[in-house]
Amino acid sequence: MEQRMMKLLGTAAKHTLEALRRALFAVFITGLLVALITAVATELVGFLLTKQISGPTHLAAAALALAFGYAIAVTVFLGEILRAIVKIIEMIVEESEKLAAAAIKEAGVLAREAGGEAAHLGHAALGDAGALGRGLEHAVGGAAGAIGGVAAGAAHEVGHVEHGIASHMPGHHNASAAPTQTPNS
Repeated sequence: MEQRMMKLLGTAAKHTLEALRRALFAVFITGLLVALITAVATELVGFLLTKQISGPTHLAAAALALAFGYAIAVTVFLGEILRAIVKIIEMIVEESEKLAAAAIKEAGVLAREAGGEAAHLGHAALGDAGALGRGLEHAVGGAAGAIGGVAAGAAHEVGHVEHGIASHMPGHHNASAAPTQTPNS
């Protein structure tokens, strides 16, 4: 997976540099062509209006040529860069889809392997627990009976103690007994 990511980064860098080279070439060509066409058109219009080739016409032609050439060059540059960004994003999405499909396939394989391993370990643990239980049953069988008897006796004694405490609390007297009167009544 790391090799695919490195390949993706290398390809993206290659496309970026190619787009930058193409953008700079397009900027140079379009800027130069638009500047020449603007300069020639300005000189032509200046000659047709004044019937002479003069200094102010040259200055106007140069200023317009630079302005239009620069504007077109920047526009072409931005267009080429945006085109390269879109291409790189499409390439990243395509590679991400491939990686996701490979990861899903790998996760399925690992899930099947883990399920088989868990079933095997579960069966082994149940077998071990059964063997341990049978061994403890024989070893502790008598002790369990003795502990049960002690627990039953303790519960009986706790019941007697509870009854003794409850009989001394107000409101826990037998209902058949006569009500007691208090001195204030």
